[in-house]
Amino acid sequence: MNVGRKAHAATENYLELLDAKLGFPEGTLYKRCVAAVKSKVEDDLGVTVTYRGIATREKRLSTHRYIELKKSIFLIEYPTTKSGKPYQSVVQVHLEL
Repeated sequence: MNVGRKAHAATENYLELLDAKLGFPEGTLYKRCVAAVKSKVEDDLGVTVTYRGIATREKRLSTHRYIELKKSIFLIEYPTTKSGKPYQSVVQVHLEL
């Protein structure tokens, strides 16, 4: 996968980048996010996925037309090291489910 700007263009691509970084098969974190919607927290192999709810906003299409966009918010916590010291990284992602 290209790790350049395109990786951050869509949340699904960013999740694929995190899968590669954590050594998971492609699509693992996306599947955990979908499972976390039902159980609120999905924890396995040191990675915790927490469902935070739905964010809604309106997007303007024309002068008097708006469309409502809904995105699910997830927090992904995973262990990592920085300067040889272990710590927890937290990433917030938005998915259209």
